[in-house]
Amino acid sequence: MKTGAVIAVLSSMLALSAQAADGEHTVSVTGKAEVKVKPDAAYITLYARADGILMVDAVKKADKLVDEITTSIKTETNTVKGVAVVDVALGEKKTEVWRSDQKEEAPRPEVIRRIRITCKPDPARIYETIDKGLRAGALMQIPSHTSYSDDIRGVVVYGLERSSEVLERMRKAAMDDAKSEADKSATLAGKKAGGVVTIGCWGSTRWNIPTRVMGMQTDFPTEYIGTNPEEITISHAVAVTFALKE
Repeated sequence: MKTGAVIAVLSSMLALSAQAADGEHTVSVTGKAEVKVKPDAAYITLYARADGILMVDAVKKADKLVDEITTSIKTETNTVKGVAVVDVALGEKKTEVWRSDQKEEAPRPEVIRRIRITCKPDPARIYETIDKGLRAGALMQIPSHTSYSDDIRGVVVYGLERSSEVLERMRKAAMDDAKSEADKSATLAGKKAGGVVTIGCWGSTRWNIPTRVMGMQTDFPTEYIGTNPEEITISHAVAVTFALKE
């Protein structure tokens, strides 16, 4: 083996030995923080459902129905901040067959649209907004044969959109908690926690599971949502490794 290669191997071995030695003089902990804050927005989810003999008929009826619903909802100018409409189903209308002769009926096209209304988090005004949508022909849910344990079954969801300041405070609190935990562990070993060696796993402690409403995957302008108009729970965790010193 050439001299250069020998030196490289020895250097690698020394580096690994140094890393192993350093690992024996560190403490790894997880810092956690949680806070409850008042939501600054609310989201109403309603649906418009229309069918026809032909697809163009179903689409025209859906357009008309959605226009009537949104026009009625937007009169709540002190509550409604925005309305978004998307297609969630476009195809054959599902019907229950009760008699054998019904099986020969031609399929009817159907259009289902989701109407997402962003509002101020005022429950009383929100209920009035929902009622206006219902009077105009909106539905609070659509048939779904799929259910999930984390499925939101409510028409109204509250959220925190202005979350940057809260998150920054949570990160600092989680780091402080990690340092406190490291100090406790180091004391048990008769040592002290020193500087930070590594930091990982920054982020919310929430699982990255898609949000579903009425069995259908959906999205909101913020990941911090809940059904309580009074508070949203935000949690944060960080994994930190500290050096140990005598």
